[in-house]
Amino acid sequence: MGKEISRLNAVDNRASQFSAHTSRGRRAAVALTIFALAAICTAPIARAANVSVPITVDYLTLTAALKAQIYTAPGGRAALWSGLDNCQFLYAENPAFSSASPRLRLETAASLGLGVSFAGRCVSPIAWSGIVEAESAPYIASGTRLKLKVVDLNLYNAAHQKTLIAGKGFDLIKQYLIPQIETFTYDLSPAIQQLGALAEDASTPEVSARIRAAILTVHAEPQVEVLDEGVRITLVITVPNLPLAAATGTPAAASPTPAEIAAFQNQLNQWDAFLVFTVKKLGAGVGDDRFRDQLMRILIESRYRLVAALKQPPSSAGPDPVRSLFLDTWRKLGAAVHDAAARGKLGAQDLQFLSFISAGDALFALDEAAPALGMRVSAADLRQLAHIMAPKATGDPLEFNFDEDQGLKKTFGITEPLSSPPATSPGETGSLSAAPSQVSPGTAPAFSESSIGASSARTSASPSSTPAATSETPAATPEPLVPTPPTLSPAPTPHAATGRWLQIPLWLIEPTDASAAETNIVPELKQVAQQLRRVVVNRNNAQRYRDAMDRLLTLSTEFELQDSKLASPYAPAFRLLVKSAAWQESCWRQFVRVGDRVTWLESSTGDIGLMQVNKHVWRGFYNLEKLRWDVLYNAGAGAQILSGMLKGVVARPHLDPVRNNTIALARSAYAAYNGGPDAYNRWRVPSRESARARAIDAAYAKKLRAVERRDPIDILTCASQWGHPSGE
Repeated sequence: MGKEISRLNAVDNRASQFSAHTSRGRRAAVALTIFALAAICTAPIARAANVSVPITVDYLTLTAALKAQIYTAPGGRAALWSGLDNCQFLYAENPAFSSASPRLRLETAASLGLGVSFAGRCVSPIAWSGIVEAESAPYIASGTRLKLKVVDLNLYNAAHQKTLIAGKGFDLIKQYLIPQIETFTYDLSPAIQQLGALAEDASTPEVSARIRAAILTVHAEPQVEVLDEGVRITLVITVPNLPLAAATGTPAAASPTPAEIAAFQNQLNQWDAFLVFTVKKLGAGVGDDRFRDQLMRILIESRYRLVAALKQPPSSAGPDPVRSLFLDTWRKLGAAVHDAAARGKLGAQDLQFLSFISAGDALFALDEAAPALGMRVSAADLRQLAHIMAPKATGDPLEFNFDEDQGLKKTFGITEPLSSPPATSPGETGSLSAAPSQVSPGTAPAFSESSIGASSARTSASPSSTPAATSETPAATPEPLVPTPPTLSPAPTPHAATGRWLQIPLWLIEPTDASAAETNIVPELKQVAQQLRRVVVNRNNAQRYRDAMDRLLTLSTEFELQDSKLASPYAPAFRLLVKSAAWQESCWRQFVRVGDRVTWLESSTGDIGLMQVNKHVWRGFYNLEKLRWDVLYNAGAGAQILSGMLKGVVARPHLDPVRNNTIALARSAYAAYNGGPDAYNRWRVPSRESARARAIDAAYAKKLRAVERRDPIDILTCASQWGHPSGE
């Protein structure tokens, strides 16, 4: 009976073997379906005709459906039989479908007990646990319902050797397991109706009428084919005679109108809101760090692309960036969900999440396959998809604002950066805005007595952007940065015996000891931030401003090192990274002057303040007003983001040459900070990047080396060149 099968834990592990094939196979099948549907809707037809459309139901989805119908007892078990007491039972768990072509194989762990209760104990003449292998012939019942007919049954022990049990035990397994398998039904009708509803929402009235009429005729051929990646079913659709009306209207203008730009921005906002809704629901429902890391990378990478799209709205001559963003992000999201499902991490929500991905696959495939229809994914489609994933959720999944999102922060473990104390009076400014005087307590010395002269060009996270407000530019040559005697910034440390605070310069503490001063960093950070409150650098305060900002960045770096628990081998790279990134992004400035008004530094694409934290990319993670008006908060947020990017680079196993090189590690982390998580490696292969990206990386490399040498930044010269990347 049957064939020898693999080891017992293959029941769980086999799913991972399918993951690569499943994603491609499922999408290919859906794409074939949609291409056929697109052909139905576009071809002129004189009379009704039948069109055959093959689709493949992958094994992950089929297994999830089986669990939802049969394996419903506590612990995800199928309670098949129970006798007079707890000593008599039969249950199954951990099912997995696979191919035994031309048959369909189901493997499930099972346990059987045929004992009697005696003195509170089970005396069991028959007790068996192992694996049941059921081979079946899949077939189509009425309409589009997939059913299974069991044709063979085998039992294996824990060592995956064939086993025999007493006749009564085997009879119980046949009597109670086989009928359960044969009552299982996978009905395609709901998915077909769902696709029809989604397609109608996204189509013109003429196309909607044709889709609606075609959907009503769908049925499946009786033959079912078992493939490596899933079960193939052939749908038959009767195409009605509903020719499309001739297209009318004029081509879109080459340059978008203000109304078109507003609509384009609204599309991007709706997509981002939908993606946030999705990753929060998925992340909250799956307790798996790997899955959440994937979701975070997908969200942030999508937002970097969103910022790039906002900077360059589409024209009739080029591709639609919204559609491209939708499709690419959805593919990555689907791959992450299937990876989690293959590893058994979706739990009881596997069918719900897989159905959500399948519905979106079909919708986006239709959008991709049939652009000539004029069909586009609509807000109504996104809301329907959100409802499929979270049917009980309240509120609008497309709601867009820049408020902090506590659910988003909790999902990804984003902690609140330090904030400055509130101002005691309206318009309060720091001490550095006053007339020049001696250096205030809490500032640090310049790195060295040398100066690098003019800095490299500033390139923000959106390098082509121009400042929304420019800093005060002196008419005369900026004052030279004359070296001054070291003024040590004391970091109080409690004496072990007396409990009194000793004054020890934090910048002299060894890196391994810096975290010991954690509780002492915060008061000094807030003190330095108070000095820099709404201060605009100018030729009168440049030296003192630079020293105070240097101190703020030093302390912010050390605080993030202890808070993020970044591994100590990477701390040197992080210390260089924070200061050089702030130099590259803002020339160490948080505030600028416009006329007689002080405001925050912001690029045209929404990069804000000292660390140029982009309000679109990090929407929901940080408080927008604090990013604008609190230099301490902005520095902390930027350090958090840089820490995450650095950890992302370190986690990539193929980057050993980068991981073990401080400068290379910092360059990779900054490239990710500037261009998105997937841009980490761009500086190593500049031939594949744009001239602008190469200019950004070259300019950053100069600043990074300057920080490594402890060369002081010439803030005023850097500021005069901000927004004009070299190499353009």
